[in-house]
Amino acid sequence: MKILLRMLGLAIAGAFGAALIAKMTLKSKGDPSTEEIDLVTIIGGQELVSSADPFYGGKVLTLFGGTLLDLRKAQPAPTGVHLDVAIVMGGFSLVVPSGWKVEFVGDRLGGGYDDATHPTTDPDAPVVRVTGKIIFGGFQATTRSPVEVVA
Repeated sequence: MKILLRMLGLAIAGAFGAALIAKMTLKSKGDPSTEEIDLVTIIGGQELVSSADPFYGGKVLTLFGGTLLDLRKAQPAPTGVHLDVAIVMGGFSLVVPSGWKVEFVGDRLGGGYDDATHPTTDPDAPVVRVTGKIIFGGFQATTRSPVEVVA
């Protein structure tokens, strides 16, 4: 049992060390008007409220931190929105306008996905397709920002 706990501790320390190195080398690309984002959140937090017209999507990497992406002011691209996520021991909150659909078709390992949006039956509703991986983390899609709930 001691050996297993020691190996687990070493694995977590190694992952944290790798995250620190990644934090120094990887940078986010995206601002409110960016049509295709590349958000990187490592050991910390980040919030982006998009007003892009159109918004195509992009990539979100969250390691040991939290990312909030608010799309309520954005206009979806005619082809829809696609986000590719990698969430490891962190959280990602996606806020969409009422009437949008969110589809998560990624993989989960010790993590979870919660769709707290208001379901719509409109076949023409904008769709945010989320692919990628959640490893010991969480992803929530909602129509109300968690920041507003706290405030």
